[in-house]
Amino acid sequence: MRNAKIVCTLGPASDSTEEITALAEAGMSVARLNASHGTPEQRRDTIDRIRAVDETVDHPVAVMHDIPGPEVRTADIDEPIHLEADSRIRFYQGDDATPEAVGLSLDISAVEAGDRVLLDDGRIETIVEEVDGSDIYARVQNGGELQARKGVNIPGVELGLPTVTEKDREELKVAAEKQADLVAASFVRDGSDIREIAETLREFGADIPIVAKIERAGAVQNLDSIIEEAYGIMVARGDLGVELPLEVVPLYQKRIIRKCNQAGVPVITATEMLDSMVESRRPTRAEASDVANAVLDGTDAVMLSGETAIGNHPPRVVDTMASIVEEVENSEEYEDVRGQRIPEADDSRADALAHAARFLAEDVDATAIVAASESGHSALKMAKFRP
Repeated sequence: MRNAKIVCTLGPASDSTEEITALAEAGMSVARLNASHGTPEQRRDTIDRIRAVDETVDHPVAVMHDIPGPEVRTADIDEPIHLEADSRIRFYQGDDATPEAVGLSLDISAVEAGDRVLLDDGRIETIVEEVDGSDIYARVQNGGELQARKGVNIPGVELGLPTVTEKDREELKVAAEKQADLVAASFVRDGSDIREIAETLREFGADIPIVAKIERAGAVQNLDSIIEEAYGIMVARGDLGVELPLEVVPLYQKRIIRKCNQAGVPVITATEMLDSMVESRRPTRAEASDVANAVLDGTDAVMLSGETAIGNHPPRVVDTMASIVEEVENSEEYEDVRGQRIPEADDSRADALAHAARFLAEDVDATAIVAASESGHSALKMAKFRP
């Protein structure tokens, strides 16, 4: 049994019953639904299919409902447009986009001259020159082709957007109705955001564990308060790599994983882990090393995004990732670092018992540890010490 689990994002290439079954049989433990795309009704139907598959496979398959949060995206256009370098464009809140004016899902008028507005994971860069009410005029530094609904990042700028948008409320209602196992919260800023999302879930009669996605510089700074409030953490390297200098992201990944391990909080490493396999049948050597090193760092799960959502052969990608994880977990290097990562017990009785049980089980070569629990708290405490 693999210690590190595999999270798969479902999409057009993988949301049929047959494909979900194939992913589960290849090693998927968690099916992620990205609420930035599609409709709530589509997610209801997909959750029903996941539950049906869960009944037929030999291991649990959990549902993670990933809500968009206060994200800004470009307009949902039918055809790509090309933004020329050194051209002047206008950003506004709207549903259309041309090479001269790009509509956005939310208002960004809190920006100032000199701020960077990055599109499509930073592939297109613009610099704000003028703010005229809700219209923002910017100069394109790095041009390129812009497709529909691409992410917009404005590093270092607080836009004052609500933690829970109307779209989020609609998605949280679906998560509550369909009893999702996890809710992933996008663009969280601090622990208070997690509390607000949890309160919204309670309004809908649900108490669902929340996984906080770390994808802003501010979230890195407020990591301690987020860890304290969230069930788990996701290192969302895509937006994080746009908000922060690219060269520091690997270091932050290691630091976040280490902090989560010490706190006994599950942590997921995500974004472009096997990205070349969207089209290719084999990963690059760098991608294989990326997955392996995340496992050696102590991640509790590795996540696939476009590889399974829109890729050419999703089950093969999962099978490849499972093989890499298993190879690492059977190595001497893994055993060495695993023993070094066991955190100290705190002053609570539950921590002391779980810590002692972990070493007792190792001494007697126990096959399993049974943590009898009504809430799941004891099982989480046990997992903290990585038996």
